[in-house]
Amino acid sequence: MNTQAEQNAIDEAHERSEQMAVRVEDLPSADGAAILTGLTNAQAADVAEALDPQTAANILAEMDHTRAASVIADMEAPEASTVLSYMDPDDRVDILEHVGAPLHDQLVDEMDAAEAAEVHQLEQYPPDTAGGRMTTQVTALYEHITIDNAVTTLRELSRELEQMFYVYVINKHKELVGVLSMRDLILADPSVVLSAIMIRNVRSVEASTDQEAVAQMMKKYGYLAMPVVDHNKRLLGLITLDDVIEVLEDEATEDVQRMAGAGAEERLNSPWHFSFRSRVWWLVINLGTAFLAGAVVGVFEATIEQIAVLAIYMPIVAGMGGNASAQAMAVAVRGLAIGQVDRKLLRHVITRELIVGVLTGIVCAVITAAIAMMWQGKPMLGLVVGLALVINHTLACSTGAGIPFVMKRLGFDPAQSATIFATTVTDVGGFFCFLGLATLFKNTLMN
Repeated sequence: MNTQAEQNAIDEAHERSEQMAVRVEDLPSADGAAILTGLTNAQAADVAEALDPQTAANILAEMDHTRAASVIADMEAPEASTVLSYMDPDDRVDILEHVGAPLHDQLVDEMDAAEAAEVHQLEQYPPDTAGGRMTTQVTALYEHITIDNAVTTLRELSRELEQMFYVYVINKHKELVGVLSMRDLILADPSVVLSAIMIRNVRSVEASTDQEAVAQMMKKYGYLAMPVVDHNKRLLGLITLDDVIEVLEDEATEDVQRMAGAGAEERLNSPWHFSFRSRVWWLVINLGTAFLAGAVVGVFEATIEQIAVLAIYMPIVAGMGGNASAQAMAVAVRGLAIGQVDRKLLRHVITRELIVGVLTGIVCAVITAAIAMMWQGKPMLGLVVGLALVINHTLACSTGAGIPFVMKRLGFDPAQSATIFATTVTDVGGFFCFLGLATLFKNTLMN
């Protein structure tokens, strides 16, 4: 039993949720999602329960899937299941993916048989594939029906489907055989069958196709949607333009985070233990490469003891190389992300980066050498620092551009693996060439 004070607090919270629901229900779904994101999970769940199911479904579908799953988890199971049933099938599965197994099963059991079967069908595909991204709400008509019957059917379907991007044609085995032009559909003789006017050889992707490859194909051909088929060419579903935009955003986010050694799935609201697991192993690898760079410095320990001023310029040489490498790598990773990969382009990139590395190295070398000569009054020190910068810049730009291509060819994610190796090259290479040159001209530097 709640005390009167507790009951009053519950009533006040419920009233606030009702007021928030009234405020949110007339807003665009994206704006409503932004408001619910700013609330606690419990508050957002109360607001979602106060909204009509369709509005709540539209808003939760616009939210980050992990956060939407947390809101769903705080709702009463029957209400949460109802809201999920109003979502597009692909959004529903994306959110259920982040719900704990017991609650997931409970929510699916609350759905009707058709919706539950649809969830199980979509969940069999990995989330980063065409099957994992598709919606089963696709408009398809049999090739043997007449134009008159097709138009009647489309009118009926338009009341059920939110969007109708393309009308596809299937045979009696439900295999994709064509796509319809609305112009041909309207102008054709009503008694003609669809197979006579359909456009054959329609492009499609198999359910196992990687989501990024699908996004690149749709971008290349300017499609609003792409049909998804199984290995027997049976039509399974559809990937729409909004899915592609989300894929490209996700891939860009993953590339940026991986280049910094963070997990691709990590978000601002991720728990600390998830962030720790995502980052720690790459930091350990970085630590190993740092010891490698330290070992190179150790080889020249005697030179550093005799010419202590070298310690001032060591981080400059290595740091400038790291920055130059990062610039070249950013361009290379972006090129890989948008599919610009071939041997001819790689040769052009490496040649360009060699030239850019030499020229930027010379500019930085002249400035640094001048400062070194004025500061320490030793022209040879300025020359050594300048030469080391030119060499390391050239090495940094060429490897920063080339390593992502190599890692891609070897089957690794270039955004996540290339940074570590490129940093190792610039640190080890920078220290070695700088301290090696200093050792070579040690007698002159000591005078």
